[in-house]
Amino acid sequence: MFLTRRAVARFTRFCSTSTRFCSSAENTSTKTMDYLEDFPPGPLDHYRKQASFDWKKLKLFTEDEKLVEFKFKLWKALENDPLFHHPIETPSLDEQRHLATKRMYKLKAMKPVALEDILEDPRLPMVLFSSLFQYEPSTAIKFSLTFDFFTNAIRGMGTAKHYHFLEAAEEGSLGGAFALTEIAHGTNVRGMRTVVKYDSQNKEFVINTPDFEGAKCWVGNLGKTCSHIVLYAQLITPDGHNHGLHSFVVPIRDTKTLLPFPGIIVGDLGEKAGLNGVDNGFIMFKNYRIPRDNLLNKNGDVTEDGKYVTPFKDPNKRFGASLGSLSGGRVGICGLCVAYFVKAITIAVRYSGVRRQFGPSGSEEYPVIEYELQQWRLFPYLAAAYALQNFSLWFQGVYGTFVLKGAMGEKSDEQADLGIEIHGISSSAKPLCGWAARDAIQECREACGGHGYLKLSALGDLRNGNDANCTYEGENNVLVQQTSNWLLQVWAQWKQQKVVPKSPLGSISFLVHADQILQYHFSASTVEEISSVPHLLKAYQWLVCYLLTLTEKKVASLRASGRDAFTAKNQSQVFYARSLSVVYIEHFVLAKMYEKATTGGQPAGQAEVLLKCCQLYGLWSLEKHLGTLYQGGYARGPEPGELIRQGVLDLCAKLKPEAVALADALAPPDFILNSVLGKADGKLYENFQAALFRNPDTFARPSWWKDVIFSKEALSKL
Repeated sequence: MFLTRRAVARFTRFCSTSTRFCSSAENTSTKTMDYLEDFPPGPLDHYRKQASFDWKKLKLFTEDEKLVEFKFKLWKALENDPLFHHPIETPSLDEQRHLATKRMYKLKAMKPVALEDILEDPRLPMVLFSSLFQYEPSTAIKFSLTFDFFTNAIRGMGTAKHYHFLEAAEEGSLGGAFALTEIAHGTNVRGMRTVVKYDSQNKEFVINTPDFEGAKCWVGNLGKTCSHIVLYAQLITPDGHNHGLHSFVVPIRDTKTLLPFPGIIVGDLGEKAGLNGVDNGFIMFKNYRIPRDNLLNKNGDVTEDGKYVTPFKDPNKRFGASLGSLSGGRVGICGLCVAYFVKAITIAVRYSGVRRQFGPSGSEEYPVIEYELQQWRLFPYLAAAYALQNFSLWFQGVYGTFVLKGAMGEKSDEQADLGIEIHGISSSAKPLCGWAARDAIQECREACGGHGYLKLSALGDLRNGNDANCTYEGENNVLVQQTSNWLLQVWAQWKQQKVVPKSPLGSISFLVHADQILQYHFSASTVEEISSVPHLLKAYQWLVCYLLTLTEKKVASLRASGRDAFTAKNQSQVFYARSLSVVYIEHFVLAKMYEKATTGGQPAGQAEVLLKCCQLYGLWSLEKHLGTLYQGGYARGPEPGELIRQGVLDLCAKLKPEAVALADALAPPDFILNSVLGKADGKLYENFQAALFRNPDTFARPSWWKDVIFSKEALSKL
């Protein structure tokens, strides 16, 4: 990243004046409020009038006025451009890819975020990404891979001699991709088998793929469109020494013809469950040569005569520094999951406020939102959407500032401690958000009945798109092990020295009181007491400490029985380390939501409804861990379980008059939501009919109609 003196001054000013990343929007500008249009009269008015708060003020408070204005400006620009209009019929695979590519370049021409903007607010790149995801995910991915991921990798691992690649990418004269994963290796990056050997006689690197299992795969943009990749491969010097994974800029196609160069086999992975506007591909190399200068040499280099040099004495630290450029992916995916989550819960809640089914004999049918079962199915996810959105926006701000400080040369101990904690949080937050969005989308789909299965509902596309969030940047069940490994290291240090490592973000600060926390027991005797957020946080802190103790003992027991360290860790995941990572991040998300809900200066109704959402999210999440609470002796007898479950139902009932307005405050505009079931006007059946009648295929005779006639005639003669 290139920072001018003026840019550094602006960023320093931001850091000193903007310590709260999700600030209050009390002084709401008229300009921003203009973007939040009043909803037209309709069937949802009955519930909107019951709300105790102003949905516009809540939106600006929870998302930040600057970010709301930025998103709505972007979305309005897309809506006003015919290229970004949603197709009526599903395009073919080739058409989806063509459309995503054209949109990507048009977005680049719009210049939605400049460096100066990022220096004013480091959240903007990820907010841009998640906003584009809410519009159409394939376009967002193509844009990000080409103009962010590829170039950021070069910035993070390259030096001044690689600037020309950045300039070419910025100008659009080359298209980039990022090649790490292989057919047979994903999360285990140390096991990658693509090899790059240095030829000191010709001053070139020679790339080879041993077999199909070593082919780079799942590379977005690689299947059809990119001309260059950042390649991760094992670096071998002329002395035969393997120096581990390094990164290289590799031209793979002619920029004028898009035809691959000799020595390369590159192809497309074909149609996927979703995200089909992205051309994911695979690539293999046979004695393919690139210049010596194409090694991204910030963390390791090869001299002209073939000697390896690095500023790191410890190879593990060099390896970690090289992979540091990937760390933002998990933070970003949290925002993507929230983007999907918000759309799904908006659709389902609005639909539930209009769809009528059953009712007392002789009376009108009730909207399904009136039924306790529907409330129990949806409202905890509505509360979770607020908790996870709040956490994600906060985390994006933290990470963005961390990256910018690093770009300016910050190397303090605090920066190092912050990096460690960000890694621990992101490795569990990404799985939590991915799983929560997965479950929410499926529940919303089912809660909308058969209509939810139509493509017109948009819920199927959300489900297919979010599925990838549970896999890339680390498959969730594997990724959470990064968090539990870190927590166990912290726990061991505390037991030995009674000192908790520094926690700049406060996610593990409570462990200093672990001895007292482990003595806690369930003390609530009423639903009101159990619903108290401090009480819920107390229970969660006990869960973290208890599972730390339990996991440590499990590992020690396995080692004592003769298991090696790898096997002991492997056999301590289910019910132990995995659960530890989950309760750790749920506790932190709840704590951040409680901070937000209790921020001073809010209108009374707004503060109260946010607190109810916080309570419901906490109780609903804690209820899933009842078995562990009883196992460890924190809870005894039937009362704790009964109170927690009754608390969930009571809070669902209290949120019923607020639910539609809460969904409104989360919702993007109709153009972005793109769902017949969730339009803001609530005219469900009118919108449904209009969508069906608008599609030319609805009433068309099939092109193969003669096959039906001929088949009938043939059968009649049998």
